[in-house]
Amino acid sequence: MQSLRLNTTVGSIEFMLEKTARRRRSPQRSGSEKLAVSFDRGLAGRVRRAASKRASGNISAWLAEAAREQLRIEAGLSLLKEYEEEHGAITKEEIAEVRRRWPRD
Repeated sequence: MQSLRLNTTVGSIEFMLEKTARRRRSPQRSGSEKLAVSFDRGLAGRVRRAASKRASGNISAWLAEAAREQLRIEAGLSLLKEYEEEHGAITKEEIAEVRRRWPRD
């Protein structure tokens, strides 16, 4: 009877380990990927302070939002470049017209 329990326990542990290993391999589990980043000390301190103010101290969340914002900026610059390649450089008059129609707050 005791060996049956041992085999059952071992089998259960093996099943749990296998299930855990599958979860770790599964990209759908968390939807995130761990990255290692390094900053000089001054920048690291500024990042910590900013994360403390805007992301409850969650540096990963703050960096993820900063990365999303940078990617939006790069996408906009890419579209602007494409537009100017097709239509020529945007003029000062066009910029003034846009600012008139959509004033900054």
